[in-house]
Amino acid sequence: MHADREALEHIARAVQGRVLRGTGSLSPAGALGLETLSLSRASIEALLEAMPAAIGILAHGDLIYANAAFAYAFGYRSFDELAAAGGLEAIVPGGVSLLSADTHNGRERRVAIEALTRGRRRLKISFDVKSLAGELELLRLVDGAVLDTETPANPQPQPVAEAEEAKEDFDAAAVARRLDFLAKVSHEVRTPLNSILGFTELMLEERLGAIGNPRYRGYVEDIHQSGLYALSLLNDLLDISKIDAGKIDLHFSAVDLPELVEACVNSLQPLAKRERILLRTSLAPNLPAVIADRRRLKQILLNLLSNAIKFTNAGGQVIVSARVIDGGDLRLRVHDTGVGMTEDDVAAAMQPFHQLDTAPRKQAGTGLGLPVTKALIEVNRARLVIASERGAGTSADVIFAKDRLAAP
Repeated sequence: MHADREALEHIARAVQGRVLRGTGSLSPAGALGLETLSLSRASIEALLEAMPAAIGILAHGDLIYANAAFAYAFGYRSFDELAAAGGLEAIVPGGVSLLSADTHNGRERRVAIEALTRGRRRLKISFDVKSLAGELELLRLVDGAVLDTETPANPQPQPVAEAEEAKEDFDAAAVARRLDFLAKVSHEVRTPLNSILGFTELMLEERLGAIGNPRYRGYVEDIHQSGLYALSLLNDLLDISKIDAGKIDLHFSAVDLPELVEACVNSLQPLAKRERILLRTSLAPNLPAVIADRRRLKQILLNLLSNAIKFTNAGGQVIVSARVIDGGDLRLRVHDTGVGMTEDDVAAAMQPFHQLDTAPRKQAGTGLGLPVTKALIEVNRARLVIASERGAGTSADVIFAKDRLAAP
């Protein structure tokens, strides 16, 4: 077990461009292959598959293993498919000797070389090549660019339909891999984050005794806010990745808007009062229910309300209204009397990771709130319309078409 852990650490550091000093972590053992490393082939493959980098392992110049990211980079759906096509020779014809030069004694070399994709497109790529143990070498793809789209001499025939299908499979697999990686990272990060948040809340409530020094209380509050920010960023990243991949789970039902609006307003009323902002509702009577995912619709409304409060000065107001408009559609509106935005500001706010600096109170934000909200609105088959004017406030409308309204 200890040897396995050392070997895994050695490979991980080699992948990251760092060398793990010490002996015994990688050593020749029997027939050359992945078993040369002092741990099982399954352990090595699991490690390489968990890495987002495109990694391959050479033995005597032959590609004996590559992770899925490596295969995807050249249009192959798996290492087995790449190996069946000829392995490294299929993507770097006649150039294998360049990759194996001058990499002994742990030295690393960056090699720029021309390569071919499965669809026979020419690429200019760069590999970092590092000696691992014995005759084993590690390849790490660091960058690549398309040289041209011309078909090389002696092309391998590939029908258009097959090429399109391969591209779609490659794109879908790449997106699924990114989402799976992000989900795993999210799960691993949430555990320590929840501990941080739980212990800071325990300290802030002084359940085990007074904190004493007010500066320490300030530090604990900062830690708690930073933890909440990190958790919010993690949730937003996961949401937008799921939406992009078409993997978000939705459960449509008839949602009672007045009940949902009341719940959202009540949860944010303390924040509004603290900032001296009037938060109120104006709902038309006998509103029809909307067909949507209730949990996501609540997330949408909370995001819009939080944003409105953030960009409204003390003494202003935020109003949630809902009514059926001309044509039979239903409009759920969050209007504020805040600082407002120009057309350019609105366009910028829709871009991920872009935060406007016009908020009257500096608050931490991920820059993903509005893009995630818009995406969630669209997957709920509604549309977002924003009207704003600098100095005159903002209205964010969620429009549900009449065919998304439940029959009375």
